[in-house]
Amino acid sequence: MLLRYLVSNFLRQQGQTVVRDLVTQQLAEHNTAEVAPEDIPKPDVVVVFALGVESAGFKERLQSATPVKMEGKTVTVGKLGPHAIGVVESGVGRKAAGATVRDIIDIIQPKWIVSAGFAGGLVSELKRGHVVMANCVRDIEGGEVAIPLNLTSEQIEATQGLASGKLLTVDRIIGTVEEKRQLGEEHGVVAVEMETLAIAQVCQEKDTKMLSVRIISDTVDQPLPKDLEKLMGQKTTSGMIGAAAATIFNRPGSIKDMWNLNTMANKASYKLAGFLEGVVPQLDFAVRDDD
Repeated sequence: MLLRYLVSNFLRQQGQTVVRDLVTQQLAEHNTAEVAPEDIPKPDVVVVFALGVESAGFKERLQSATPVKMEGKTVTVGKLGPHAIGVVESGVGRKAAGATVRDIIDIIQPKWIVSAGFAGGLVSELKRGHVVMANCVRDIEGGEVAIPLNLTSEQIEATQGLASGKLLTVDRIIGTVEEKRQLGEEHGVVAVEMETLAIAQVCQEKDTKMLSVRIISDTVDQPLPKDLEKLMGQKTTSGMIGAAAATIFNRPGSIKDMWNLNTMANKASYKLAGFLEGVVPQLDFAVRDDD
């Protein structure tokens, strides 16, 4: 059953592109009401993204999606069929992600946390748009959490664009081809991102089930724009716009880089959304209970 849903929902989204309406999003955030913890709907699944550009596609798929304020964090609560789902943007990095997930578990007490978003490929087999379901997440210091996927290697190999392997969590953007290849080879990992180990460690501590689903936004042979880390470090939309304007002023050629990056991000967000729509309702079948 799991494989059937993965294939049908994932392949249906190949190449889909939808541009997010920033004005609508800002209005929704402006009108969000503060909700007391005891009044927050209790979704069984909360999907954690670092940024809104990653979560946009999935939030559009939720029925009756409603943003609520939870101790300063905006949580979008909606439904996928009969399932209540929460979506939250933690901010970039381990510290922000770990703190957000800790708060989510303490207040909402979901059955599942899903770490979702973009990742950089570290092996040549992974192409842009491939989805990685991690069976383990680690960092360069030796921290590691296993994720016992209930998928066989035959099932994964039979699903076009799906991969499984070890994920590496780091504290800065890895943008050069040389460093990507080095990390992949030294640590035996297939992809890199900046939040999942912290999320997994909190879930392990809190005895909460978790899954990682990441879409490859840049391959091992694709360098990232040098200005990306400065943009990603901004906490607000206005801050990101200001940083982008400064980048364009100082390096006019960056306009093309940013346009390409925006196009890629929108495609990746909506393709990831299609995959999540298939797998989230089946989480109880996706991961083995090894306790």
